[in-house]
Amino acid sequence: MKFYNHKNINYLAKYIPKNSGVFVIIDKNVTEYFPKNRNFHFIPIDANERNKSLEYVYGIYKALIGFGADRDCFIIGVGGGVTTDITGFVASTYKRGVRFGFVPTTLLAQVDAAIGGKNGVNFSGYKNMIGTINQPEWIYVTTTFLRSLDERVFREGIAEMLKTFMIFDKGSYYEALAMAAVYKNKMPVAWQERELRREIALCGEMKMRLVAEDEKDRGSRRLLNLGHTFAHSIEAAGAKGNKAKGAGSFGVLHGEAVSMGMVIAAKVAEKLSLCTEKFVKELSNDLTMASLPVSCPVTATQLFSAIKADKKRSGEKICLILPKSIGRVVKKDIELKELQKVLREINY
Repeated sequence: MKFYNHKNINYLAKYIPKNSGVFVIIDKNVTEYFPKNRNFHFIPIDANERNKSLEYVYGIYKALIGFGADRDCFIIGVGGGVTTDITGFVASTYKRGVRFGFVPTTLLAQVDAAIGGKNGVNFSGYKNMIGTINQPEWIYVTTTFLRSLDERVFREGIAEMLKTFMIFDKGSYYEALAMAAVYKNKMPVAWQERELRREIALCGEMKMRLVAEDEKDRGSRRLLNLGHTFAHSIEAAGAKGNKAKGAGSFGVLHGEAVSMGMVIAAKVAEKLSLCTEKFVKELSNDLTMASLPVSCPVTATQLFSAIKADKKRSGEKICLILPKSIGRVVKKDIELKELQKVLREINY
């Protein structure tokens, strides 16, 4: 897998295989920002968590068959994390697997969702329950698309960036935090975009290095789950609470749930004597300064109920990634009964 980081979209054509039919699965919201090409077949989708399902994917398969896509075709996913997850799943399963690449258009997708080869769809309200691990040939990143994001969607990407740096690099964490305090809806100043491209590339390199060590997520790659066990459970609890609205019915974006999840993870770590109360307060203040939410909208009972269905559960235990300080996290296998007790005791 290659990670290409460019100022704009103009260099994309050089990375597309020659003599292949090209099929673009694209979020309808970004079609106007993606170059038109009469040699491409476009499949616009409504990219949201409700449509991240097997039922919705069936329609994409039908479109590919209708276009005559064969085993030599190349599929490009253009959009945020939902789009790249769906595209990777479709490409990995259509005709037993075809080549594909990603053009992530949100900050969250550029620093996290598009990287790592995890492709999948939701099932019965649970995140990414059905999927594959299969790497795209490349990921093409440009900050051009980020200019169209509203501030909230932009900032959920900051949450994932802070999560990655919190695992690997204290210095980069504080640089990203300072950046988050400066950026608002758009990035009109050239140096800001240059700095953002640098941070995106650094974040991508860190994640890809860990993925290369442990592609199947059995060992060191699990560190990337910091905040995610709780985040996915917040999202799943929301979906269960109001099925008509689908995942995220509490109105919580994934990156926002990750922000909440990191704080919960820190509070669990404090209860287990892995970090200090001072660290928990500092982390909460940092995320608040980045305009990210830190208070969880679900009860301990709802949260624990969703955690029991988490993919990382093994028997009566679950593997959590817990922070000790900025730049230091640990893997901790914890009994579900003990976790349930801790969640009831902490204030989140």
